[in-house]
Amino acid sequence: MSVPAVSMPSCVGYKSLGELVDAAGDRFGDRLLWESIEDDSERLTFAQFATASRQFANALLARGVRPGSHVAVMLPNCPAYALAWFALGRLGAVMVPVNTQYTSRELDYVLRNSDAQFLLIDEECKAVLAGIDGGCSVAASGIHRLTTRAGAEGGWEEWVTGHSADKPPDLPPITPALSTIQYTSGSTGFPKGCMLGHDYWLLIGYVRARQGPAPKRMIIDKPLSYMGGKWRLLVCLYAGTTACVARKFSLSKLFQRLVDFRIDFLSVTDPVAKLESHPGLKQLRFSWICASGISPHLHRQLEEVFSAPVREMYGMTETGSTLFVPIETRELSGSGSCGRPALGRSCRIVDADGKDVCQGEIGELWVAGPGLLQGYYKNEEATRASFTGQWFHTGDLFRQDALGFYYIQGRIKDSIRRSGENISALEVESVVATAPGVLEAAAIGVKDAFRGEEVKVCVVLQPGRTMNDVLPEAIMRHSETQLAAFKVPRFIEYYRELPHTSSGKVAKHLLKGDAPAEQGFALFDRSEDAWVRRGEATR
Repeated sequence: MSVPAVSMPSCVGYKSLGELVDAAGDRFGDRLLWESIEDDSERLTFAQFATASRQFANALLARGVRPGSHVAVMLPNCPAYALAWFALGRLGAVMVPVNTQYTSRELDYVLRNSDAQFLLIDEECKAVLAGIDGGCSVAASGIHRLTTRAGAEGGWEEWVTGHSADKPPDLPPITPALSTIQYTSGSTGFPKGCMLGHDYWLLIGYVRARQGPAPKRMIIDKPLSYMGGKWRLLVCLYAGTTACVARKFSLSKLFQRLVDFRIDFLSVTDPVAKLESHPGLKQLRFSWICASGISPHLHRQLEEVFSAPVREMYGMTETGSTLFVPIETRELSGSGSCGRPALGRSCRIVDADGKDVCQGEIGELWVAGPGLLQGYYKNEEATRASFTGQWFHTGDLFRQDALGFYYIQGRIKDSIRRSGENISALEVESVVATAPGVLEAAAIGVKDAFRGEEVKVCVVLQPGRTMNDVLPEAIMRHSETQLAAFKVPRFIEYYRELPHTSSGKVAKHLLKGDAPAEQGFALFDRSEDAWVRRGEATR
């Protein structure tokens, strides 16, 4: 299936990521683009970044990367990651981002599913690569290890030494202009590869850069392997903003980082509102602050902490920037609204038959416009199921008020949202169900004030097995070998049997309530390393 193409707004101004980088280099020159939070020796101006990205492209070209090549990149938040992304774009090659938290099983799946021909990998991830059963699907000649710690041998500077800073030679055009195969967990067992073009990234960068006053210094502590980290870097290229980049997010260090690096733009979550105040924040002047899904009762509290407007936005990997609350709309603070459609986005709320619901009624949000995903890589079934003509089905439930503002009401998809990560319930279930002694498993999200949701797995043991035979610690250890750390269940609950629908599916809506004592009889909390009495854990 081919997704209908829609023309890009002319105001975006660029046709490729390479054009954007070169223009930013010309416009902002010696202004600082990249400043690493952990090591002040990692600093690049806009002009230096543009030059280095051309060198990186020529280095990749010399190593055999060609237009249409699929190149997996398993690097942390470091200059090499950003340079690789834009260098691949210059060559008409396709980047396949890989989360550095992935296990060998997850890495193997992404490499095989994406048809990756090359792999750029951090030296610190080499054990994950070596742990792939049966060996890596990428030929040894296509695997390139990089050291991402500043000053160490084998960094990107050495990697590009001797390569020209000229633009790569003219290469055959790629149609469509695919930039990235971005893997995202939804309701299926394994992540799906979202095919995202140059137009997707250019549009999200342009839109987000104009949702509020242009920041001067932005913190990027979200993974660059995800949409969230990437759009922040694109905003910097559009607006001339300095990116202060952390290799990893740290809630405990957040306020000190903001003060030390004079940050004036960040994104916030519920846990940020609960941090102890830092006196240095009073010295900062935040341009504005973005949020996604914060609790309404904490909204105004966050605005008081930062003395700045906090504005909700909604988007997903497949649709990019979709809804946002304008800076001037102060009356929506604490309302829970995600705002109105962003530039280039049309939205509908429909019922189960695809018909528009009446205003105020709840239905599924459908989105259309330029720069949506081009489909799911090698998954025609999922692509067909996700589109009706030009309209993408988000799987999220919304309502719209009389003024046209949208409010998220829940999800249709069977996924768990933990600390900003989408986790496929089916993937967790498929792993836990293979643990020795487990007969059946059902994963659900349970509310958590700190992370939004936590992963809980309800298990039924094989006949003749008891909890003493299948301890929760054993199930956790098994999960840790197959799942990234953020997917590993926090809660394990033992059931005599799971409730099922007439069609044989697990009735998860019954698991999310207080389960009858004769079914769910023992609950273990990994974080507390303790058994929980019924009623003490949020269901």
